[in-house]
Amino acid sequence: MNEDTAYLLSFVHRLDLSSYTTRGSRYSEEKAKGIVIADELAGVIGHCRNMKELYVGEEMMHAFVSSSVIHTIFKCQNELSTLDFTGFSDKNHLERISFFMCTAFSEQDFYIPFFYKFTASGNHLTRLDLGYTQISSQLFLHLSPPKKLTHLSLQGCQLLTCCSPLIDYIEECTELVSLNMDCNGIGGSRFCQDCIKRLLMSVSNKRNLVALDVGGLTNLDDTILLELVTENPDCLSGVKYLSLAYCSQISSNVLYTLLLDHMPHLHYLNLSRTSFSNEISQLTSLIARLNRSFGNVKVLEVSPVVPKKYPGEILKWILTNHGRRIYYSQATIDPRFCYSKKIMLVDDCKLSAMNQYWSYSY
Repeated sequence: MNEDTAYLLSFVHRLDLSSYTTRGSRYSEEKAKGIVIADELAGVIGHCRNMKELYVGEEMMHAFVSSSVIHTIFKCQNELSTLDFTGFSDKNHLERISFFMCTAFSEQDFYIPFFYKFTASGNHLTRLDLGYTQISSQLFLHLSPPKKLTHLSLQGCQLLTCCSPLIDYIEECTELVSLNMDCNGIGGSRFCQDCIKRLLMSVSNKRNLVALDVGGLTNLDDTILLELVTENPDCLSGVKYLSLAYCSQISSNVLYTLLLDHMPHLHYLNLSRTSFSNEISQLTSLIARLNRSFGNVKVLEVSPVVPKKYPGEILKWILTNHGRRIYYSQATIDPRFCYSKKIMLVDDCKLSAMNQYWSYSY
C-alpha cells in the first residue's frame, strides 16, 4: 500500500462492507473467496486509525474470521465503538455489537470466549443484537452486567429456553429502550407462563422502554397481560412499538383494554399470525375500533402468509407490501420504515441496501 492511500484511509470513520457480494459473477465459491485476501484486508483496516463504525456482510465472513483481521480489529482500532457482523476485545470504547445472522459461530468456541474477554476488559454494552444466532440461554452467564444496556435483540434464537439465566439477565436490564424476543413462532412455546410473566413484570422497571417485541411467545395470554397492568398500570405507557405476533391467546377485550387504558403513545402494532389479521372480518373490526378509539395507532402489521386475500383498502387504511412484510396504515403514513426488526446500532444512520433489507423487509 502506497503512502497516499494509507494517508487517505486515516480519514475513514465509517467502513461499510455489508453489501459486498460476488453473486451473479458465476465465480466458483473458491474463486469468490479468493478475491478478498485476509492479510490485505487487515492492512486496510489497520490504516483506518480513526474508524468508529465497521459493518460486515455474510460474504466477507471467511476473511474476518482470520487471525490477522481479528487481531487488527481488536488490537489496533482504539476508536471503534460500533461493530456489526450481519449474515469479535481489549477495547475501551466498544459498546455496540451485532452478530445478526452469524449462524456459523459456535457458542462454546466463539461467543463464550469473546464475551469473557470483552467483560474482562471492563467494557459495558449499550446495544447487542444476537438475532438468528445459535446461542443458548447459558450464554447469559458469561455476559457483563447489563447496567448500561439499552437495546437487546434475541429474535429468531431457536435454542433459547425459559427457567434459565436468560430471564435473570433481562430482569437486570433496567435501562432498556428496546427488547426484541421475537421467536417467529418457532420455539416460542418453550417459554412457560411463569417465565413470560417474570419477563413482562420486569418491564415495569424499564422506565425508558419504547419498543417491545414478544412475538411467538405463544403462552402469553389474557391472564398474564391483565396481571401485568393491574400490578403496574403505567408499565407500558411509553411503548410506541409493540409486536404480539403469533400470540393467539389474547382476546379482543383484553387487547382493547391494553391499548385504550395503558398504551397512550402506541404508534405501531404487529398482530400478524393471529386471528386479528388472519380473518378479514376481525381485521375490519379491529381497524374500525382503531379509528374510533385509538387514533395514536397509525401502522398495523399483518400476516404475510396469504397477502392476496387482503383488500387494497379497509376503512381508509391502505395496504402496503414491503419485502416479506405487509402493513395496513393510515393514508398519510409510510409504514415501510416504521419499525426495524434489526437493532439500529447508530441512530439516524444511512443503511446499505443489505442492512436495509434485514431491518425492514425480512
